[in-house]
Amino acid sequence: MKIMKTAVLVVTVMLFISSSNVYAERYNPVDVSSHWAEPEITQFVRSNLVKGYESEDGSHEIRPNQSITRAEFVTILNRVLELKKKENGMAFTDVKGGWYEENIYIASSNELIEGVGDQKFEPNRPITRAEIAAVIVRALEEGIDFSIGSPKKFRDVPSGHWALSFINKSSRVGIIHGVTEVEFKPYRNASRAEAIVMIKRALDQEKSESPNEAKILELVNEYNHEWKAALETNDIDRLKAVEGRTEGYFYALQTIMTHYSRQSLEDAGVTFDFTMKSDIQSHATTLSNRFAVVKITRADYEETATRPQSEPYTHVLSDAGIYRLHKKDGEWKIYDKTPDN
Repeated sequence: MKIMKTAVLVVTVMLFISSSNVYAERYNPVDVSSHWAEPEITQFVRSNLVKGYESEDGSHEIRPNQSITRAEFVTILNRVLELKKKENGMAFTDVKGGWYEENIYIASSNELIEGVGDQKFEPNRPITRAEIAAVIVRALEEGIDFSIGSPKKFRDVPSGHWALSFINKSSRVGIIHGVTEVEFKPYRNASRAEAIVMIKRALDQEKSESPNEAKILELVNEYNHEWKAALETNDIDRLKAVEGRTEGYFYALQTIMTHYSRQSLEDAGVTFDFTMKSDIQSHATTLSNRFAVVKITRADYEETATRPQSEPYTHVLSDAGIYRLHKKDGEWKIYDKTPDN
């Protein structure tokens, strides 16, 4: 019987994705498909920035149309920006002992949030669209040039509105849009989808420390090279080390691929040989401080898989596709990949 890498790795992973496995469910929430904010939500879910809710049947939901509380929004923003605790944060009396106490203190110590008076924060109250605009501007004022562009004029945000300057700044650069051309609805509770989209738009504008394109391309190429080299040399430790180049959704898939590759190498005695058949053609389509997207348009290689006492099986594969990377703790890692069809 011929053993092929495609059968061992790709088919197994596809079965894994379509199964009820907890990893697959977590990264493929059931209530996001066809939602207007699906791309942004998927990005945040697969890069471990949003976790969602687990249902009784084991499926996962994001509940994108549900309102998001002040505490929930602050928690997501802290996670996205990797904020650390500083001194002199506000000790709000209505957050003590809550699951959100630490995150609210972190946001306060970084001067992102203010209370509502009487040393209270109202963590469980839904956050409004105006409040989100204010927090995002405070959080990213150093990384985004809010002076470019022209602010949108909303008739429901008069000159005396407390959040006018924040709404003007964030509308200048496209972080916020109106619910119509002339209305912003500043006091309307924001949905979880709206909050994620506004944060994502802000991150797209944050380019003060965006990476060099050559560096990002090299990281993706190194990942593909190391994976093949580990299989070719039958190096299990090297195979495991490749997992360290990934995170989130792609890390979950990588661990499964490592498991079945190890079975092929150790139990079935399969050997692999790889030969590149084309030059690698790639470019970055997105570069910002925390996210990058790489498109490989061509990277064909020949793979030969041989099982003991069997004829070698050779076929041509490709690394072409879309690679999505996220920077966390100073390191860029691949969190998602969409292969070319």
